[in-house]
Amino acid sequence: MMNTIKRDTTGQDELAADPVWDLLRQSPSVVADPAFADRVLRAVRQQEKPQALWDRLFARPVLSYSLAGLGAVAAALAVAAVFLVKPPVDSGIKNSNVPSVDAFADLDEVASQEMLSAATDHLNEFSDTELVSLIGF
Repeated sequence: MMNTIKRDTTGQDELAADPVWDLLRQSPSVVADPAFADRVLRAVRQQEKPQALWDRLFARPVLSYSLAGLGAVAAALAVAAVFLVKPPVDSGIKNSNVPSVDAFADLDEVASQEMLSAATDHLNEFSDTELVSLIGF
């Protein structure tokens, strides 16, 4: 049993009756020269010039405007920082929130006791200079 494929020829009949296709059929065919592609590529390469970095960065107007605006904002911030920010004036009054040295004396005593007990447990890990400094001589 042979399967036959039915094709829709209505679309092809419409194309065959198109006057544009009739004109194309009447035109003479042109065969391209074997070196045609090489000549076209060479001509394109000769027309291209490599762009410098600055030309590529500022090629788009939106980018150049945004970079100029960013530079102007940075300059304005720098000027404002120089002229508007004043250094703090030292009035000679000490801040009362700073803890005195005596507040940490208890903590220092506890730390030194811990170091002494660690030195007694692991005597070989400390040098003579460290042991003398721990004892306080």
